[in-house]
Amino acid sequence: MEILFLSEDSRKLVQTLSNTNSLKILKLLETKDMSAGELAEKLSLGLSTLKYNLDSLLDAGMIRVSEVKWSQRGRKIKIYEPVEKIIVLVPGCRNSCKEEILGIFLKNTQGNFCIDGD
Repeated sequence: MEILFLSEDSRKLVQTLSNTNSLKILKLLETKDMSAGELAEKLSLGLSTLKYNLDSLLDAGMIRVSEVKWSQRGRKIKIYEPVEKIIVLVPGCRNSCKEEILGIFLKNTQGNFCIDGD
C-alpha cells in the first residue's frame, strides 16, 4: 500500500494515469505479462510512443520488469508486469490530517505501506 500526499510523486502518478495509452498498457498487462514489442503490436503503437509510456509507468511505480529474455538475434527483451498495490492519494491534507490517516492505516495494515510526499 502506498499513501501519496500532494508531491512530485503524486503529480507523476496522476499525469501517467491520465494518459490513454498508459491506461491501455495497464489493462493489457492485467491479462498477461508482455514485452514492448507485444504491447506495441496489440495497441498499434509505434515503439517510441510505447517506450515513452512504459518509462512513465515504470517511473510512477505502476509496472516493473518481471524478467529479461533473449531474442534469437541476441537482444535483451524485457517482459513487463503490473505492480499490484493499493494507492491512496490524499490531496489538501494538513499535518493533523496526515497523522490521523497514518494512524488509521497503521491500525488496519500492521504498518505495511509506503508514504510519499512528506
